[in-house]
Amino acid sequence: MSELTPLFEMAGLLAFVAIGVFARIGAALFLVPGFGERAVPVRVRLGAALALTLLLAPIIAPLAGQSPPTPAALGWLVLAEAAAGLIIGLAFRLLVMALQVCGAIAAQNLSVAHMFGAGVAPEPEPTIATMLGMGGIVLAMIAGLHVHLVAALTGLYGVLPFGRMPGGAELAQWSTAQVAGGFALGLSLALPFVGLAFLYNLALGAISRAMPQLLVALVGLPLLIGLGLVGLYLVLPELFARWSVALGLVLTDPLGGLAPAGPAR
Repeated sequence: MSELTPLFEMAGLLAFVAIGVFARIGAALFLVPGFGERAVPVRVRLGAALALTLLLAPIIAPLAGQSPPTPAALGWLVLAEAAAGLIIGLAFRLLVMALQVCGAIAAQNLSVAHMFGAGVAPEPEPTIATMLGMGGIVLAMIAGLHVHLVAALTGLYGVLPFGRMPGGAELAQWSTAQVAGGFALGLSLALPFVGLAFLYNLALGAISRAMPQLLVALVGLPLLIGLGLVGLYLVLPELFARWSVALGLVLTDPLGGLAPAGPAR
């Protein structure tokens, strides 16, 4: 029986590593574009998480150390791994949110914000935002997001070690910078539509002063929508090209220098 003891210890170690890896992968797939959408069945996400766990657990096992001595320590490890997965998923999800912000600003300035749709967001959103968000997801998958995700889940154990929580100060600073950068990216992508709406309202004010009796809003609104849709068609390639640059940066370094903190409990 003593000859089987090392085998049982190895099996126990691999089992607890698999639990931690599954917690990280499952949390990441909850937010990652493409896998974390409402249209993807939960069973598909669960199957993908299990498959990735079987793939990565033997690779991560040498980095895990000893099994947790108490159930409380195991619970802390699972919580830390789930938090790490959410951080990784958020780094990718913010890119799609930037496109949704761009679409919402564009729809508001083109006076089509009342046209709601359903897609990549759990709540109703303008059709332009849905279209841009789904287009970004397609481009991300074409760019190999699923492959880079597996590489990130493996390589980021050097940044977020197994069973360790990132420091609160570092996490707050990183998340604030990422959210601010996402909104800044969305606003910069929507600047052509903001400029078009500004010129429209400027021309509308001049015409209304020259011809007070003319219902300029009734005449100009269809023109604004038409010009906005034409402008969307023209700027869409450049918009997605600029977004692809940001996507490439995130694929290269998803966490942007986030440092680990405190040891596992």
